[in-house]
Amino acid sequence: MQIEISSKNEVSYGKLSFWTKFSYGLGDFATGIVWSLVSSYLLFFYTDVFGLSGGVVAILLLVARVWDCFVDPIVGLIMERTKSKHGRFRPYILYGSVSLGLFNILTFYTPNLGPTGKMIYAGVTYLLLGTFHSLVAVPYGALATVMTRDVDDRTSLSAFRGGMGQVAGIVTGATVMPLITLLGNGNNQQGYFYASMVLTLIGVPMLLIVFKNCKEVIEPMAEERPKIKDSILAVVSNKQLLLIFASVLIAVTAVFGRIGLVMYYAIYVLHRSDLIAVMFTMVSVGGLVGAFILPYIAKFVEKKTVMILGNLVSGVSFIIIYLIPATNITLILLFSFVASTSMGLAGMQYSMLADCIDDYQVKHGVRSDGAIYSVSSLVVKICNAVVGSVSVIFLTSIGYVANAEQSVETIKGINALVNLAPGVIYLLGIIPLLFYKISKARATENSRILFERQSKGSNS
Repeated sequence: MQIEISSKNEVSYGKLSFWTKFSYGLGDFATGIVWSLVSSYLLFFYTDVFGLSGGVVAILLLVARVWDCFVDPIVGLIMERTKSKHGRFRPYILYGSVSLGLFNILTFYTPNLGPTGKMIYAGVTYLLLGTFHSLVAVPYGALATVMTRDVDDRTSLSAFRGGMGQVAGIVTGATVMPLITLLGNGNNQQGYFYASMVLTLIGVPMLLIVFKNCKEVIEPMAEERPKIKDSILAVVSNKQLLLIFASVLIAVTAVFGRIGLVMYYAIYVLHRSDLIAVMFTMVSVGGLVGAFILPYIAKFVEKKTVMILGNLVSGVSFIIIYLIPATNITLILLFSFVASTSMGLAGMQYSMLADCIDDYQVKHGVRSDGAIYSVSSLVVKICNAVVGSVSVIFLTSIGYVANAEQSVETIKGINALVNLAPGVIYLLGIIPLLFYKISKARATENSRILFERQSKGSNS
């Protein structure tokens, strides 16, 4: 990364190098491997492999998210007040990565315990996995907001992050089931454990590369460091930020609701368990394509327009899949690919969060990137857990019975949960974006104002 320094704390806009952007993207590859495994396979693992009842799983997921309601904001508030030679955010990536990997492995281990012992074990390991995920993912996300002031580079960082996240999805989608089969040798409990170990050993070193190559160049001046009250206000009183949160909340409801049930759709609706890996891979490949074209689209249209386009494409495509006969596998996979391109376009949200942080700083003289990003992470986690719990409830309500032949009504219900519901939800996610007002011109002007403030502060 090329940085011009005219005094001790003055940093120019400076364009980020390809290697810096790529290194940052590796972080989402690493955390994506962990969270793709959890969001795509954990529900099925707990009910059909680990041996927990649906009711216990629903309670476990909700308890974990209540815990996150405390952990994520606390992490964000602590980060904003951290002072170290490595900056505010990077130390957490360095020291949290190994623990994250360890509990990713332990979460997919099945101990030889009774029902109560298994419930306690699952609760402890999953809570700690979520905690260490917060300690790594929250600072990782916030790091992008302080790596550059350049508006285009922020979009590019979002694209690299989104793209590598989708690569993680491709890796897990294409390799997890084969790894489970190969390493388990007929024993799914052993297979899930060893598969999680392999993916963790690939992912953790990526986080160390992020720490090494991605530097913090934006540091708030002393008078701009927020008090706890200021951090809270920076979230709850930032209208543009709340609109992004609302849109993201709606979109991830559709994403997690579908991903958690895709395995049921392949097994019981399509009667093609061999398509599980293919479908997960197809989703991630579509997302990767979306992330690749994101910077090019963003050159010509506003950021919110990119997000609206993504929601529209996904919503319509999933509704079409719902209407396609289960025998037409080719068409189902084609529209799954088209629908998934929005996951790459949704990477724009990270760039828009940075714009919201700058906009608030210009207006109020307070920079609360840690608190804001921790809430963003919390929104996604809570949605993941609530949707997972609700999915279990809906599965039960439509008559689903694990490892059994499903009724016609249940099969229709699974199809509706996996395709129709996410399609409608995606379309609803467009509504908050219609009221978003930070244009590219406004974001560029905010960057100029903040750069001038920092320059004057450095020279004073």
